[in-house]
Amino acid sequence: MLIYHPAYDANHCLYRLLAILQATIDSSITWDQLRVLDYYYLFPSQLKNIQPWPANIKEFKVKLKSIPDQFEDINNPARVLYDLQVFQKTAALELIAKEIISKTDFEDGKIKLNYNSLPDGYLKLVEDDYFLRSDAFEIITKALPKVDFNGASGLKKRSGLMEYIYDIK
Repeated sequence: MLIYHPAYDANHCLYRLLAILQATIDSSITWDQLRVLDYYYLFPSQLKNIQPWPANIKEFKVKLKSIPDQFEDINNPARVLYDLQVFQKTAALELIAKEIISKTDFEDGKIKLNYNSLPDGYLKLVEDDYFLRSDAFEIITKALPKVDFNGASGLKKRSGLMEYIYDIK
């Protein structure tokens, strides 16, 4: 039996990455940060597993209550993020080819959106997307980019999604 999940849909991945980049246009996002934000876009109830919750975004913790529990059982979140990398990289390369994100910034590990290159159809689609107005999306795009990403107190460790012990302080 075939079961569809947006995690394994390259076109949906394009949409997710664009939505995240558009919402975080004022923040400097690295490739790994974008990958983690995309993971939480797909599985917003996993935000509840960030331990301990970062003190600098404590005002967002109350919004976790409005996020419904998921029906998927994710036994190994780090493996799921690893498996998503193929789709995420393909989507990023497509966005680079269309000059929607900067190739030179991507090569330097940063992701920068060229807002003027976004198609009009996409902008209309975003206006009608309910999830992009949800508490979960606000946490993903407004709160998480404020959290240190690397090190023993960074989002990598708190989320358990990536290795952090070799990070340069």
